[in-house]
Amino acid sequence: MLQKILGRILGYALLLYGGSAFAFTLIEFQELSPPSESITTATTLETQVQPIVGTIRSQLFNIQRLKRAQRVSQAGPVLVAATERLGGFEYLAANDKSGTAVASAGTESLWISTTATSLENDFERTAFYGATHNLLAGFDLTRADRYVLGVAFGHEASNFTTTFNTGNEKTRGYSVNPYFAYLLSDAWSIDLLLGYGELDTRQTRTFATGLLTTLALNSEFASTRGFASTNLTYLTALGDWKLSGALGYTATRREQDAYAESSPPLGSTVSASKQTVKQVSVLGEAAYGRGASETYFGLLYEDTRDPQKVQFATGEQPANDPDSVLLSAGWRYFGKGLTANFVFSKRLAQDQVNEYGFSMMLRVDL
Repeated sequence: MLQKILGRILGYALLLYGGSAFAFTLIEFQELSPPSESITTATTLETQVQPIVGTIRSQLFNIQRLKRAQRVSQAGPVLVAATERLGGFEYLAANDKSGTAVASAGTESLWISTTATSLENDFERTAFYGATHNLLAGFDLTRADRYVLGVAFGHEASNFTTTFNTGNEKTRGYSVNPYFAYLLSDAWSIDLLLGYGELDTRQTRTFATGLLTTLALNSEFASTRGFASTNLTYLTALGDWKLSGALGYTATRREQDAYAESSPPLGSTVSASKQTVKQVSVLGEAAYGRGASETYFGLLYEDTRDPQKVQFATGEQPANDPDSVLLSAGWRYFGKGLTANFVFSKRLAQDQVNEYGFSMMLRVDL
């Protein structure tokens, strides 16, 4: 089973990175007739993947900081004291009874993270609202202070009320997400994240059958989703400030089974489909703290290179913004063998879409 899953992950990676570029998908809809997933997928596919990529990227970022502090602390207490004045990494090292500095970072770690995101589309012809939840648990190990290998297992759930067709949509799924990073130096690192997930979706919409009479049309289908993401990350320190940045690229591919709505011939028959989304991202973060904790602010710019656009045959059209900014603010705690992170986020610069999120993470060094 594990071999089958890993084979699918590698297959997705080859398709995403080796295939030719796709033009954007243009979908034309008649008013109220489409199943809800056709509308929501155009908005939510990136939202499904972003918490997974962002969480794993945060784990790798913490490892880079811990390893930097470890190498500094191994040089001795004097250099650690200097680091306290220059970079604020002193809380990651401790002295043993002989006075030799030792690092709190382990080579193997377990972590768990949960993310909740509220999402709303307020354009009347495509309006929906709801929330997604992601739970990730992972394990990683670091070798030679340079190589990081890990895997994260995830469960996700989403519930949306699709007001444009008086319906709803519920999705449940699981994913496996291996990752690898190479620490180029104390400041630079590069990583590769892969993911494969299987999801089940149930949806309903309301069909008007006459004056004051309606019929609920139900449907359900399965889909698979794979992604590959790579990031180049930089970290530096200026006194009590820690500054970081990352340039990333993520490609996501979704394959959906064919399905038919209930109550034929009123219900629609939907063919199997595939969708690929490619996204470039730029992350900047500034953190300030002394002792064992810090507060931070971040900006993540995301530009979708081949967005799936929703378009109606006539009338006012949705914005279909291809790019946006995710603003985040949070607090981190670095204890001996324990890291905690709490963060709030809001998406900006995207017309007709409102998004708020909260996530928390605990990491334990073994």
